[in-house]
Amino acid sequence: MVFLGITVTLFIAALDQTIVTTTLPSIAKEFNNFADISWIGTAYLLTTTAVQPLYGVAADLFGRKRAMMFACSVFLLGSALCGAAQSMTMLIVARAVQGLGGSGIIALSMILVADIVPLRQRGTYQALIALIFAIAAVVGPLLGGAFSDKVTWRWAFYINLPVGALSMILIIFFMHMKRRKGIPFATNLKSLDYIGIFLLMASIVMILLGLNWGADAKYPWNSSVILALLIIGIVIGAIFIFHEARYAKKPIIPLRLFGTPSLAVTYLQVFIQGFIFLGLLFFLPLYFQAVHGSSAVKSGIDLLPYAIVGAFAAIVVGLLMSRWGTYKEFIVAGWIVGCISAGLLITFDEYTSRGKVIGILLLQGISMGMTVNTLLLGVHAQLINKSDLALSTSLWTFLRTFGGVFGIAVGGTFVQSSLSQANASEYAQNIKAIAGLPPNIKAPVLRAFVQGLQHFFILITIISGIGLVASLFIK
Repeated sequence: MVFLGITVTLFIAALDQTIVTTTLPSIAKEFNNFADISWIGTAYLLTTTAVQPLYGVAADLFGRKRAMMFACSVFLLGSALCGAAQSMTMLIVARAVQGLGGSGIIALSMILVADIVPLRQRGTYQALIALIFAIAAVVGPLLGGAFSDKVTWRWAFYINLPVGALSMILIIFFMHMKRRKGIPFATNLKSLDYIGIFLLMASIVMILLGLNWGADAKYPWNSSVILALLIIGIVIGAIFIFHEARYAKKPIIPLRLFGTPSLAVTYLQVFIQGFIFLGLLFFLPLYFQAVHGSSAVKSGIDLLPYAIVGAFAAIVVGLLMSRWGTYKEFIVAGWIVGCISAGLLITFDEYTSRGKVIGILLLQGISMGMTVNTLLLGVHAQLINKSDLALSTSLWTFLRTFGGVFGIAVGGTFVQSSLSQANASEYAQNIKAIAGLPPNIKAPVLRAFVQGLQHFFILITIISGIGLVASLFIK
């Protein structure tokens, strides 16, 4: 029942990341505001990424159950506010609140599984979690589209309330965790590294804003706004690292988590894996919409084989890891398949058949399934201090999300640059409109869009190779 409560909670958080995508046109139409529509996703992404490392500290200081209840409560509050929003501004703020809770649900679910499942059997349970994410990735856009067309987009948020209430009941009555004794709540509250929290969140928010605004072409990459955000964000990040190493009594991200070369290269692969996974998850639907004329819902269905095969590969690898007690070989094999499939992605153009695309995505799905949760198991297995389990897990979720942000930003930059060179930059924010252009206009615009994606796929191939080399140094 404990695992059921975790999976139900995790499902609504994972669903929320994809269900909104097909509701955006309806939301923009109701509020008569298309200019700020991207902030519905950006606000969620900002808060989700910024607070992920903090939940590892909260889980250690205040207990797993208490931290999970807090995250669920904040997420459900944000969901209710989103559903009741009367303006675009209110919806954006509510999405930021949702992100604060959703971030904790994902991080704490991974931490709880690591707590209750022995290391050798953990691969099987993590594979089931991968299946939950795969189902949510496919079902989310379909549900969002159905709610928008048949009822109202508000139910894309209201649906979280009954499901979330059920998960909280399961957590309250069936999750029994050991409590920290002898340390009052107020003492733990005072022991938080508030300077580190401020520095970390300021650095992440500024870097993410710079990346998002640059990728969305809100400002040119060489503009003073983007450069200031990125440079100041990096400087604050450096100050954060110095503070954590020298002055923090209870660091948010202890540098000992990178204590061995093997652990360091494992975390590097987590970042790369997030870069590739979320980058492809964002741009492949746009490819289907522009080249094959798919709707938003149909492009989500086109990704179904990718998600199903990835989940199946994760389950098989999880079972084999539990049986054989090894993980490095699967990570190396996953990167080999990833390098091959990434190289094949470069062949995508405006004439590539849907069958060939899906075939290559099956290979990419196998690669993702073999590496995503296997890397988390590798982190846990290599920990020098097992009491760092919560901190290392929250760092894993943070690096994967942060890598994904970079992937989306870099991919957007390639596409934007290519379209600008073809004097078609106005289509960067409305890729699906390319499919409906007259043939004489469509051909050069589509060529520019595909070239931008091909450059992005070349980069993915290169960093997949880096991931493969890094995997050889895992112990």
